Amino acid sequence: MIRMNITVTELSENKIRLSLAQQGHTFMNGFIIELLADPRIDVANYMIEFQHSDPILLVTTVDGADPVETIIDGCKRFSGRCEALIEELHTYSK
Repeated sequence: MIRMNITVTELSENKIRLSLAQQGHTFMNGFIIELLADPRIDVANYMIEFQHSDPILLVTTVDGADPVETIIDGCKRFSGRCEALIEELHTYSK
């Protein structure tokens, strides 16, 4: 299993800000789209300050939703999409 190095820089009742080491726009754009599909999430965006810096993810939630749990749920959905693609691709592999 691949480990992702994260650093939580801010955590409150309805907000989390964290750095995701060595992730780029490709991963982050797809992940943001998945997060924003969750009605519990009010804001999900990221910033990469410099060309070779790590992205900073910001998520805020509504209705008392735990921001950590919404990210975990988003990861599971995002991973599930990849699993579905892998299953489909296996039908074409030799």
